[in-house]
Parts: sequence; C-alpha cells; structure tokens
Amino acid sequence: MMTSREYKRKKDLLLLLTKKEITLRYKRTVLGVVWSLLNPILFAFVFFVAFKIFMRIHMENYTFFFLSALFPWTWFSASVTMSTGILIGNVSLIKRIRFPRYFLVIATNLGQLVNFLFAIPIMVGLACVYGSGPGISWLLAVPLLIIIQFVATTGICLATSMMNAHFRDMEYIVGVVISLLFWMTPIVYPLETVPEAYRVYFLFNPLAYLISAWRNVFMSNVIDWGSIGISFGSSLIFFFLGLLIFQRLGKKLDEVL
Repeated sequence: MMTSREYKRKKDLLLLLTKKEITLRYKRTVLGVVWSLLNPILFAFVFFVAFKIFMRIHMENYTFFFLSALFPWTWFSASVTMSTGILIGNVSLIKRIRFPRYFLVIATNLGQLVNFLFAIPIMVGLACVYGSGPGISWLLAVPLLIIIQFVATTGICLATSMMNAHFRDMEYIVGVVISLLFWMTPIVYPLETVPEAYRVYFLFNPLAYLISAWRNVFMSNVIDWGSIGISFGSSLIFFFLGLLIFQRLGKKLDEVL
C-alpha cells in the first residue's frame, strides 16, 4: 500500500519530468512553445495550397477541417516519436536514480498534451468563425476524448520505447509507420469517403475513429458516440498490450542499456 508521502514523492517526480520535457524542447528558442502550434498551422497552409489551389478540391472550410484533425494527430505522432528513444536518451538517469521507468513515457505524453491544450483556443476561434461554435457538448466530449487519446497513446509509447531499448531498429520503423499512418488516418479526407468494405481495417488504427470524433466536436458541435465507443475500446486494447510489452521486456532493461 502506497503511503501519502510516497505518493507525493512520485507525483512530484512525474511533474518534474513533465516540466523538463516541456522546457528542454524549446530551450533557447525565440518562439518557445509557439512552435507546437506553428508547425501544424504551417503544415495546414501547405496542404491548403496543394489541395484547394492546385488540385482544386471543393470542400468548404478545408483549413478548419484539416486543423481539427491535425492538432490531435500532432499530439499523438510527437508523443510516439519522442517516446521511442526516451529510455535510451535517459540511460544515466535510469542507472543513477531508482524510479518507475514508465514515468519517462508518461511525462513525454503529458508534455505533448500540454502543447495540444494550447491549440484548443485556436479551435474555439475557428469554431466561432466557421462552425457551429463551442457548445455544451465540448465540456463533455473534449475531456473524454483527451482521456481516450492519452490512454491509447501511452500504451503505444510504452511498447515502442521498451522495444527500441531492445531492438534499436525500432526507431526507424516507428518513423516509417507514423508516415504511413498519417495517410491511413482520416486527416486530409473525411472517414465517410472510405468505402464501407475497407472501414473494418480502420479498427486497427488507434486514431481513425478518434480523429473523426474530434472533428465532429470541433466542426459540428456533435458528440459521435459511435466513434467514441470504438476509440475507447481500442484505446484499452493498445494500453494493456503496451503495458504488457513494457513489463515483460522491462525485466531485462538494465542489461540492454
């Protein structure tokens, strides 16, 4: 049974690691945390030029449509990419201090969650201008979707970080998979355009239905309980699978590091 003193010590350590992840990434940069917002916005601008001006795709409010999916995707992809090498990158800390190793993964995910929270006001502004505006459904859906995405992302990050500690090729594999997953996730296109026969394969994508749920909330002020239910189920699967891999391979972590 964990005492209150131990709980406080672990909580303080997790907060310290999270703060480190946030501050070190933007240390000595002029814009600081603004880069977490500027990157997807510039990315959206490039896609707007490519799809709306050059390819002339006829979709109303395409920038809003794209950003409503890109901000959650950026949180996920950045967390997975950074967490993959988090154990290797903190070898000295792991060998010097005794603490739960998964704190490093959770801290990375929390750091990217903070960046995502800075994007919420931008989505509120876009919703007021182009959409239905933020409504009461946001108060329920946004925290719920944050929890679901945090759980799913943490599970995947746990697996990739520990697997990369054992098999260093994992870092390169994750980079390729993230690039492919971007196009296999309804970010630049709506999920409804995917033929019904192929949507079953999207169940293996932890972000597919979650992104669709985010977009429905941001753009239409609608809670898509079907997509949320699917996302909740898949998030639990990915979390427990990642936790299992982390615990099994973690028994030999000190040896491989």
